[in-house]
Amino acid sequence: MNYVYGIISLSAPLLLASTGALISEWSGGMALFLDGTINLAAFLCLAGTVLSKNFIGGIALSLTFCTAFILLFALAAEKFHANRFLAALALNLICSALTSILSSVFFKTRGIITHPDFYFSAVKTRLVTTICAYLMFLLGWAAMKFTRQGLYIRISGSDAPVLRARGINVSHVRLWAWAAAAVFGSAAGCILSMRLSSFVPNISSGTGWTALAAVFLGKKNTYAILAAVLIFAAAQYVANNLQNFSVFGSVPAAFLLALPYISALVMIVFAPKKP
Repeated sequence: MNYVYGIISLSAPLLLASTGALISEWSGGMALFLDGTINLAAFLCLAGTVLSKNFIGGIALSLTFCTAFILLFALAAEKFHANRFLAALALNLICSALTSILSSVFFKTRGIITHPDFYFSAVKTRLVTTICAYLMFLLGWAAMKFTRQGLYIRISGSDAPVLRARGINVSHVRLWAWAAAAVFGSAAGCILSMRLSSFVPNISSGTGWTALAAVFLGKKNTYAILAAVLIFAAAQYVANNLQNFSVFGSVPAAFLLALPYISALVMIVFAPKKP
């Protein structure tokens, strides 16, 4: 049963990112900023923990800053009627650049960052973060399905005129969808840095983009997206463990590590198309 737990625990950050991507997709916009947000959140989690001497402070700083930053950017994009696709893509680049700048300013390096105040038990952290991730996923699912705001978000992407007819500001609804996506993306970043007890440049390793692939494959269906996330996590688990077998010793490590992305590409290519 160790492999089952291994796959489920590996899926935790991707599941959170996919939940954020799904909420944004429901509102009619792709969360192309997720990968950069995950990197920025992971850095801020470490920096906040070091500054406050408390990991709760680090998580709070990470979630608050990333969500506020993305919300302000989204407000500016709405005010100037910017293309949402291009705005999200630009935001992703800005988050990645900001991470590098802050790392250089506060820690005098753009490389790996470790600190005695940012150290966690690997086994315990893995378990706790997995439980928290799945609880957040369930809360997000329940909020989207059973609350009025969740209903508005789902309608804003498919039938926005219905909301306008009822006097509801669609732009505001979409802003909150981006904010929710930022919260889930930030939580994924915190999990990644806490599990490593350090910050590594590009710590997301494409988690944000894989989340978008999961939403695409799941066709905005929560259960199908969960299945896609678990399949990607299983591919990652296999890739991580194949390196331990001598029979694969001649296979380049880069190829084995690319298995999750290869599986995503294969699934996208061969996914059933709508008639």
